[in-house]
Amino acid sequence: MSNDFTIDTNDDGQLAVVGELTRKSIIGKQQKVFADIVGQDSQDIDLSKLNKVDTAGLAWLLALFEFAAQKQIKINYSQPPLELVKLATLSRVNELLALD
Repeated sequence: MSNDFTIDTNDDGQLAVVGELTRKSIIGKQQKVFADIVGQDSQDIDLSKLNKVDTAGLAWLLALFEFAAQKQIKINYSQPPLELVKLATLSRVNELLALD
C-alpha cells in the first residue's frame, strides 16, 4: 500500500484528495497541488477518500485554505473522515475549516 496521496477530479469537477495525507506524503507537493486550484473562484474538495491523516496533513489543509484565501479563492472541504475531524477539533481549527 502506498503512503501517498493524489488529487483526483470527479465528473462534476470537484477535487478529491485520495490516499494518505501525512508528513511523508506531503513533502514536495505543496506548490504543485496549490497551483492546480488557481484559476477557480471557488473549489469544493472532497476528503472522503482519505484513509490516513496526521497533524502535518491537517497543517497542509490549513495552508491550502490560507493560500486560496490570499488568491481570493473560496475553498470548501466536504466529507472529512472522523480522524481528521478529531484532529481539527483537538487543534481548535475545525470551525475555521468548517469540518463538522
